Amino acid sequence: MNLETIVHAKIFKEHRGKENAIRRSDLLEYARHFDPDITDRQLRAIYSGLPVCVCEEGIFYPIRGQEIEDFKRYLIKKISPMRERYYRVAKAHPELLPSGQMDLFKEAR
Repeated sequence: MNLETIVHAKIFKEHRGKENAIRRSDLLEYARHFDPDITDRQLRAIYSGLPVCVCEEGIFYPIRGQEIEDFKRYLIKKISPMRERYYRVAKAHPELLPSGQMDLFKEAR
């Protein structure tokens, strides 16, 4: 069994619903039982490809629609500082961008 399958099974079986979220550090510790050299970045790459949600409390398998909506708001909150940084640069150099490129993050608003 590969590590992605192991991580998915752990979250699916034991961390269903936001109230049962597992902290990323705890999930990393668990994953290191199977791959002692796994890094936090590698773990994030694994769970970002899974149908799971992330919140302040950790990672979990959603069981309610509201959890998915909360996850969406969490992601938008995380992307906002990056969006503002992009717009600062784009506004300073509009002549370098193709027409319409300023709307890169339009969907995230």
